Amino acid sequence: MKKIIAVIAFFAITLLGTDATFAQEANSRNLSADAKAFTSQVNKKLTLDGTKQRAIYNAHMLRNRKINALRTAAADYTAMEKGVKTSPKAAVIIEEFNAKIQSILSAEQFAIYQKSYAKKKA
Repeated sequence: MKKIIAVIAFFAITLLGTDATFAQEANSRNLSADAKAFTSQVNKKLTLDGTKQRAIYNAHMLRNRKINALRTAAADYTAMEKGVKTSPKAAVIIEEFNAKIQSILSAEQFAIYQKSYAKKKA
């Protein structure tokens, strides 16, 4: 009887662990899909080379990972979409992202980017 309970408990714990893993993988895929979509949109406007595309993709992924680590992530993403004030920590992350984008793009490209994609400063 004890062995049966131990086996059932083992499988229950294993099942709970796999559910958490699938949730993390799904979140990771969403971040990757978002970064690919963002990079594609920027590329359509600015016609970037492969190196710049990869750098923008990496910067976007890093920004989203940092924001996801915040407790206020859901509210910050909503604020970013609306272009309104985000939490102080998210505002710093967004400023770092914009600085990184500025370092990747030429001055002309960054001006076009700001006009098209930059949200209101947090």
